Amino acid sequence: MPVLLRRIKMSHASHRLICRRFLYGCMLSERRSFVKSIAVNGKGHAPGKGEYMPEYNYRLPGRGKRSQKSFDDQELGVAVRGEILFGVHPISLALRANKRKLYKLYLKQNTTFRAEGEKVLQMANKLSVPMTFVDKGVLEKLSGSRPNQGMCLDVSQLPVPWAGSSQVRTELKESKWRYPLWLMPYNVQDPMNFGAILRTTYFLGIDKVLAPQKESCSLSPVVSKASSGALELINLARFKEMQDMIDLLQEWKLAGGEVIGTSVVATRDVPVTPLPQLVVDKPILLIVGNEERGISSTLMEKCDQVVYIPGCDAGLIGSLNVSVATGIILQHLVSHNEKKEQKTT
Repeated sequence: MPVLLRRIKMSHASHRLICRRFLYGCMLSERRSFVKSIAVNGKGHAPGKGEYMPEYNYRLPGRGKRSQKSFDDQELGVAVRGEILFGVHPISLALRANKRKLYKLYLKQNTTFRAEGEKVLQMANKLSVPMTFVDKGVLEKLSGSRPNQGMCLDVSQLPVPWAGSSQVRTELKESKWRYPLWLMPYNVQDPMNFGAILRTTYFLGIDKVLAPQKESCSLSPVVSKASSGALELINLARFKEMQDMIDLLQEWKLAGGEVIGTSVVATRDVPVTPLPQLVVDKPILLIVGNEERGISSTLMEKCDQVVYIPGCDAGLIGSLNVSVATGIILQHLVSHNEKKEQKTT
């Protein structure tokens, strides 16, 4: 009997311990859910922690793989109103473009900035952007442990118009090129690739970039950083639905333009052209696809021809990174085109 009673008492103690752990787990789960809800809504405060950050700067390729949970025990001490741009170039170009609402500039304390950083401070001061100095840990949390060069900027989301077919003809007339050039990255989901595409596109002077709203990566601060700030300046529009894309492509063709897709394999019913043989003699809308799935069959049917980049046929690497391939094709389109003469007033 004593042995049995001892076993029962131990069982009760174990039961109480399990209950305590279960309740603690529930409380922790609830706290994480609260943090997650703040991350989604961008609003609210956790007791004594200041406002928690949205998750857009975390759990992405490259530096900054640390999850938001790894920062939960660190004091933030600042209230974030929008989303956080980080790094000198994105912040500099965001201030220059002035498309976003500018809430506050956070600077690393006891830091002497180089010439470009000083220009950021001057622009922020000219635009009456509030500035405050914080320690390195705050900037690390704001930027998701990504390279921030000692500054982060609290801003509203970038306003991006919806793409429509009604303005195609007007925008073609406004092109800087003899044969206007537009680009559609279709469902490119990696922010580093998407940012690299935007950087190349802006550098080469492509007229406009179109991107789907669904299944494409969000226009996050990570994209802005990967684009070296080109996201802040580029002429960009988004599609709501597939039908909007189809309507715009149809209008593009009616206006005398050509739709060119990209592929590493032959396609039925669409002429396939090696890039060196691609002739630029009319407005071109280039569609580049997701590396894994390429361009959807619905869009491929709307292409006038498909272009591919001939390789060495070594059989070891079957295709290029989408941002690299896009850069090569855009360079061909630009080098076989010519800019219009600028009218002087």
